[in-house]
Amino acid sequence: MTVTTKMHTCVSVRGMLRWDSRYAKRMLKTVSHDDGTPFRSVEELREYLMDELAQGHEVLPVGDPCEGFDYKTGCPGHRVES
Repeated sequence: MTVTTKMHTCVSVRGMLRWDSRYAKRMLKTVSHDDGTPFRSVEELREYLMDELAQGHEVLPVGDPCEGFDYKTGCPGHRVES
């Protein structure tokens, strides 16, 4: 039996705020609100990210948060036996 650790992906809120405006405009096509509606502008996305920081969220999950997801450190890792 082999034991591995599965890690789910997350993204840094501060890192996203450092995106230059051209890259941020391209990312508007792939980033959306929690309910799936797209952001209408780079400014709206930046405001959302600032709100996340104000809540103490340093990272955001890519997709739905996994069990045990922490908004400061991300995925805790999940043991997988095969």
